[in-house]
Amino acid sequence: MIKKHTIGKLINFLFLDDVLKDDIIFLKKIILFHGLPKRALAKIALIIFKKTYFPGEKIYKINQEANVFYIIRNGQIKLTENNLNKVIETENFFGEISLIENRNHTNEALALKESELYLIYRAKFENMVSSNIKIGFKVMKNLASLFATKNSSVL
Repeated sequence: MIKKHTIGKLINFLFLDDVLKDDIIFLKKIILFHGLPKRALAKIALIIFKKTYFPGEKIYKINQEANVFYIIRNGQIKLTENNLNKVIETENFFGEISLIENRNHTNEALALKESELYLIYRAKFENMVSSNIKIGFKVMKNLASLFATKNSSVL
């Protein structure tokens, strides 16, 4: 016999459109969203703005306001800071500090090939988190863990 709450979850998932389902599956792979249930991932998917950048197109420049978190759905992005280059690809992200801090970019981002990015604006993220503290807490916990890992690898 199938439990009542299992049927409800199944019905909810069946009625999601295919694009939203695909976005949820993709977001589940992103380390910042690990441990979030499908319903939380769906809420995040609904605030995403999708944008395609073409080879050579600047995503942002140094000193531009940092108010967007970027996830690479597919493509290749070059981040440049102080003449140092870092290339990141599909299922990676950048600009995560913009979710929690109001500051300007210290680097530049450029599309190396056609790239579809998922953009999450800080204001939309904050609104979503204010209505669901558990999502915000889990994302911030993952973010803190990520920063701790980056800092320990530098030492």
